[in-house]
Amino acid sequence: MPANSTFDPETLSIMGRALDEAWAEVESRSWVRAEPEKSGIRRALALRIMAAVRVGQRDPQRLRDVALHVIEGCKITRAVDAATTA
Repeated sequence: MPANSTFDPETLSIMGRALDEAWAEVESRSWVRAEPEKSGIRRALALRIMAAVRVGQRDPQRLRDVALHVIEGCKITRAVDAATTA
C-alpha cells in the first residue's frame, strides 16, 4: 500500500481501536503529562500503526503491541514500574 493511499472504513476502525487501546496503556503507566510530549507520543503510536497496516497487518491487538513497542523502546514509563520489573 503506497504511503499516500487511503484506508477503507473497516481498516480505519481497526486502526482507531488499536490506537485507543495503545494510548490507554500509555496513559496508565506514563509519567508524561505535558501536552507537547503527549501529542508526540500519540503521533508516534499512530505512525507506527499506519506503517504496520501498510505492510498488511490488520489484527488490532498486534497493531496495539507494535505501537507500544516504540514507546517501550523510549523507556517512557514511571520509575516505579521500572523498579518493579527489574
